[in-house]
Amino acid sequence: MTKLSQGERIVLVGGLLLILDLLFLPWHSADLGGIAVDLTGVQEPYAAYGVVAVILTAVMVAQIVIARLTTVRLPGSRMLWAQVHLIAGVFVAVVLVIKLLRLTDLLGFGAYSGVLAGLLVAYGGYCIAREGGGQA
Repeated sequence: MTKLSQGERIVLVGGLLLILDLLFLPWHSADLGGIAVDLTGVQEPYAAYGVVAVILTAVMVAQIVIARLTTVRLPGSRMLWAQVHLIAGVFVAVVLVIKLLRLTDLLGFGAYSGVLAGLLVAYGGYCIAREGGGQA
């Protein structure tokens, strides 16, 4: 982890938390006459928002792990990857806020923690871009 910049560490931690949140924590919870129904961030309603957020976050995390923690060299310059992280991070945060606002009934704790993790990923992408391409 000492090889990573601050922005990369933020994206890794926030990204892993976000992926776990979207896949396993309840975004919508309902009690239907004694039967509890919990829906994750990648299930309906508006599942596409959650799926897009998981895919983009996984790409961001994978790029950092491959480029910084292995000997594999990825195509493209550092500045290109910094821009990708900035745009993808902001897009993830916006998509999650839209998913949250589209249906505000019966929200579970995963919705709030997911949006916070999405904002953390966006901030990490901003930090990578601000670092002038970072180490990515």
